[in-house]
Amino acid sequence: MAIDLPPFGKFLDQLKAAGIQTATGRGFWGGVTPSGKIVVTSWTDQRVGEDRFKIWRPKTNHGGLKTAWEVGNVRVGTEVRVILIRRRGKLPGSSIGAAALTREKWRVVELLPDGKGGVVEPMHKRH
Repeated sequence: MAIDLPPFGKFLDQLKAAGIQTATGRGFWGGVTPSGKIVVTSWTDQRVGEDRFKIWRPKTNHGGLKTAWEVGNVRVGTEVRVILIRRRGKLPGSSIGAAALTREKWRVVELLPDGKGGVVEPMHKRH
């Protein structure tokens, strides 16, 4: 099943649309909304299979996402919102070009063995 994406736009606008309270997107890789919803990001070129994407554990605590990982709130089965990010350039490490807040509900389905991230998939996916 295809992922239903709205048009890509500014990353900051997508963070705000997801409920993250910030005046800048700099240093943010998602966050936790005031109501406790977890928002994660993935690069569009970090697809794993048909409709799974890698997510990364942030090194800084912008938006509270690092703490959510540390206390175990990001674990297999956790429902999350996902913002997909396009790179400005073609090489890994390129800056953010545009972003889209996905409409689907997502869940964490795997944690990477190195502890640096995980994998998410849409909740509508059937196994």
